[in-house]
Amino acid sequence: MHISDSEWIDATCSWLKQSATETPGENITAAVAAAEISEIDRLLETLVLNFDTLGASPRRLRILMQLTASRMLQPSSDFTPLPPETLAAVYDRLSEVDGQAAAHALQIMASQAVAGQGDEESIHCLAAILVESPPSNWQQVALALSPLWKASSDLLELFFDRLYDGFVHPATLAVLLDLANYSVRRGAFREHPWTHKQPELNSLLQSVVAQLEKLEKAPSEFGTSVDDVQRILGDSVALTVSLCDALGLIGNPQSLSSLSTALDLSHRRIQTEAACGLARLGDVRGKQRLIELAADPVARQRAVAYADELSFAEEIDEQLRYPQALAESELAAWLASPNQFGIPPSTIECIDSRTQYWPSYHEPQDCFLFRFSYALPTGTLSNIGIAGPVTHAFQADLANLPIDDIYAAFAGWQAEHEEIFEVPMPLLNPAQRREADRLIAELEAGGFEVTESIALTFFLGEVALLAKLSQAGKPLCAITDGVETMRLATSDHPSAMTPEVVLAIYRGRKLLRTFNP
Repeated sequence: MHISDSEWIDATCSWLKQSATETPGENITAAVAAAEISEIDRLLETLVLNFDTLGASPRRLRILMQLTASRMLQPSSDFTPLPPETLAAVYDRLSEVDGQAAAHALQIMASQAVAGQGDEESIHCLAAILVESPPSNWQQVALALSPLWKASSDLLELFFDRLYDGFVHPATLAVLLDLANYSVRRGAFREHPWTHKQPELNSLLQSVVAQLEKLEKAPSEFGTSVDDVQRILGDSVALTVSLCDALGLIGNPQSLSSLSTALDLSHRRIQTEAACGLARLGDVRGKQRLIELAADPVARQRAVAYADELSFAEEIDEQLRYPQALAESELAAWLASPNQFGIPPSTIECIDSRTQYWPSYHEPQDCFLFRFSYALPTGTLSNIGIAGPVTHAFQADLANLPIDDIYAAFAGWQAEHEEIFEVPMPLLNPAQRREADRLIAELEAGGFEVTESIALTFFLGEVALLAKLSQAGKPLCAITDGVETMRLATSDHPSAMTPEVVLAIYRGRKLLRTFNP
């Protein structure tokens, strides 16, 4: 079957068919980024028509849709939407193979509705898919609907009206409620768009809370594997949180009973949302519980924010409202999230704070480093995390690094710029290969054995080699640009230094030195 007259589309389809190369070449990446809308349309039509014969892996399809979504989400003065029926067809085919790749098709559809300032065809098609064949989990729904967080009031009203009579899957409902709740807070709606559904939402909250009560008492009844139980727990918590917030914003006193039941659950995030909902309804128990939760590092930041929103933050201990205390809470909550440790740290203490210019920010930022520890059956696990302009902690142990390099690691990790990137060794062009060989030769002349050349890295025009070395039998991670060389010891331990962190420190040093001379 004829695929396309466009050379880059042919190259893209050839890459999709390959079994050896999971990442596309620079020519494909650049072509998608610069493609005309008509070419993107032709690419997606080709993908649908030849889907079975392409036999692409989920990873390659996901990468392609990420690139396509990035292109379509670019601001443009000459807005031209893709046909919603094409995106719907792409979603249908991709859903058979990879849910995240499919969600990018809906993300493009949602972005077109927002960019088109009332693209009714796209918004109707998006709503229909969410009712009839939604993504399988809330993370994919969140990706699909992410552009709607910037939608106009009229477009959001149209979207929620279209959903009015349809059945909404629980995984979809959590994200839709979050979107509605956020829209109410920013003033897009005078009242919650699902105020009329208060009885159904109230009943659903009672049902989900009952399920969580059973899950707390007998988790083995919900699955034989930890992953299954954690997935059910995560989905239930996400839905419960969204329901509590929505019922509080709707403001119907008939929700007092179900919110009170949710408040009795042990999960801190649910307690915080239920307490806020009760406080909105004038129940003193909700206000008192928010004040108590402010003393808990994991719940503090949200509890203080809700108390401020409801005009009683001054009743919380002033020390718990200081920037350092709120930053501590931000990191503790991040560490306790299901995607990280899943539980709060045993201890957490601030080891450094400073105000400095930070990548992606125009004004100086308050930065806080915290040492956190977990008392585990196998021993104590400790590391350093950051809160402020970014909240993060590496698996690699940073504790023995100078404070400046710890900040640099996080700054370099967070930095994004079109001239900050790396090219894996197998993808180097001849000129890049010569530059890599030169840097390898310099390392070898310095007495190091290059055990693995990983990538050639680019930083605002400066080129460096990222590699693994050996010296006197000791393994090292290293990066060198021929002038500055950085080497750190590594090992097979899970918390050992990695090349990725070394690269982040290298970039972060340059960024922070530039921003903070």
